[in-house]
Amino acid sequence: MANRDDEFPLPPRTAANPFGAVVEDRVWPTMKISTIVDYYHTIHKTGYFHPYDPYFDCFVLFHPGLGHPASSHEWEETLPLLLETKAPIIATGYTQADMERDIEWVNKSARGEFDILLEPGENTFRSLRWDLNDMDPQDISAGNWGVWAFRGKRYALIHHSKLVHTANALILRYEATHKSF
Repeated sequence: MANRDDEFPLPPRTAANPFGAVVEDRVWPTMKISTIVDYYHTIHKTGYFHPYDPYFDCFVLFHPGLGHPASSHEWEETLPLLLETKAPIIATGYTQADMERDIEWVNKSARGEFDILLEPGENTFRSLRWDLNDMDPQDISAGNWGVWAFRGKRYALIHHSKLVHTANALILRYEATHKSF
């Protein structure tokens, strides 16, 4: 994220636009696509997008490099906050190895506290253009080659009335088997 302001001119940060968001498009009167050049965990802590709705909100991470040695440290603070929302997180990768490295890092960092929503695999909507690494011609990749999705772990809850009913049944069974004569 360092020196991103040099890539293109960003709008000034104002009270109406505290993160200098660039509104890309208004898809619908109640839906807009915008770009915010800042770390997610910085924005999350302000409550700017709160509350999150796991049925209507989602996060898309285009080849984020979650497990890449050069960038994984940038995700350490962000990942727990993303998982906390319980919203789907869709991630892509340049190659199968790139995705596997990201999945392994998420598994290690989240300690299994996430659910897989979409099994990792080749993205049929990937870029059809193959890119060659000038420094290593054997390093061939395609933008968004693979895709997978996950979210923070959701635990099934037992409705209170069912729990009470089960407890009463156990008490009655215990009393019936330990009745004194």
